[in-house]
Amino acid sequence: MKELCTATLVLALLEGCGPSSNSPASPPAIAAKPDIIVTVDVEHHACVVAKYGEPTGSTVGCADVVSFIRDELRVRDGSSYELRGPAADAAETNTVKAGLDGAGFRYVGHQ
Repeated sequence: MKELCTATLVLALLEGCGPSSNSPASPPAIAAKPDIIVTVDVEHHACVVAKYGEPTGSTVGCADVVSFIRDELRVRDGSSYELRGPAADAAETNTVKAGLDGAGFRYVGHQ
């Protein structure tokens, strides 16, 4: 009988453990802040690259984004990036994304 009471008590205490069905779900990992933000400037045929939190970035040729991130900003492969730019020029944006993905950077979103 003592074991039954102990087991019931343990189960009653464990019932409160775990996530609540009323609590909001934690944001997915992809919602994390990116390490790098790349903005495609179609009008000037260039890209603006900045570390997250920097108020301004550096303007470089879009073909040079990967080398700029590695050599100048010293950001390691596997870091995350956000890609910004107008949807009107998907070709340039897709080229930049393909270059970053191919270099081992992780895409976290487009704005």
